[in-house]
Amino acid sequence: MSSTTRRTRKRPRANFTPEQRAEWAARKHADKQAAIAARENGAAVLASRPELIDMFRMYASRVMGHRTLGNALGMMAQRPDAIRVNSAFFWAKEGRTVLDEAKPLCVLARRRGNKIVAEENPDTGEVEETVQGKWSGWTAERVFDVRDTVPSKEPCPLCGGEAGQRCPDSCPVYDPVTGPLPSRDEVAELLDKILREEGGFDLDFAEAARDEATDLEGEDGE
Repeated sequence: MSSTTRRTRKRPRANFTPEQRAEWAARKHADKQAAIAARENGAAVLASRPELIDMFRMYASRVMGHRTLGNALGMMAQRPDAIRVNSAFFWAKEGRTVLDEAKPLCVLARRRGNKIVAEENPDTGEVEETVQGKWSGWTAERVFDVRDTVPSKEPCPLCGGEAGQRCPDSCPVYDPVTGPLPSRDEVAELLDKILREEGGFDLDFAEAARDEATDLEGEDGE
């Protein structure tokens, strides 16, 4: 009779020392603050130069993927020329590795888990950890533009570039992949939310921009 052994996935930080845990927590906090500051900086730029909003919409359609419009705004502030952005784990699944000298872009990511509470067991007198409900919040994630990656162990399947070397500029891996285009209304609402403490953003901008675009289309058709 055969038996099966259930394997549980060990978290990468399971064997961290207290010092390593403290260092990790400090880095995550710094990354989170950087992500928030980048959003605020990006919002300030678009509020002062609303003519760039349509350019940002195109940028967001390239880099958002499954991430939020707020993260796209933060990425624009950190690297406005990004083509495709993802985590090192994602790039590894595509056979690419992030360069050691690459500067990460900090974004916010939803984090969920169990509420673990340490309590004394009245029967045994020992302190035990129990699960008491769920929690959710935001943490930081580091992502990288495709131009900060190289083929990891094998030549690039798209251009034949050597492992560990940058692909030539002509490599299709650098071709932008666009998704849905966020609307002006969505951008205006995001800016208003981020800039609320500074007085918000004029939500009439989107309507005015639509009217202007309609007027221009009418002139072109004359």
